Amino acid sequence: MITLITTCPFCGRENSINVREEDYSAWQDGALVQDAFPYLSADEREMLISGICPTCWNDTFSDEEEDEDSEPDYDECGFNPYMGCYDYDC
Repeated sequence: MITLITTCPFCGRENSINVREEDYSAWQDGALVQDAFPYLSADEREMLISGICPTCWNDTFSDEEEDEDSEPDYDECGFNPYMGCYDYDC
């Protein structure tokens, strides 16, 4: 096993990830990260690729969760980008 150290480019936090040396060599030779390290979590594989830690990834790239049962927030006139405007006076 070898220990790889990544540094998050957003927060500067260092993270260590233990991998098999032969798997690391395969990745460096062009294997896809998910094929080389199937035993790592998606977060750990992302840290190897970009260095971004899970906290910063979620803070930076996650969309706000939307309630699937709620209606979309259209303009006051009722504009729906898929159906057009419901209020013909707008």
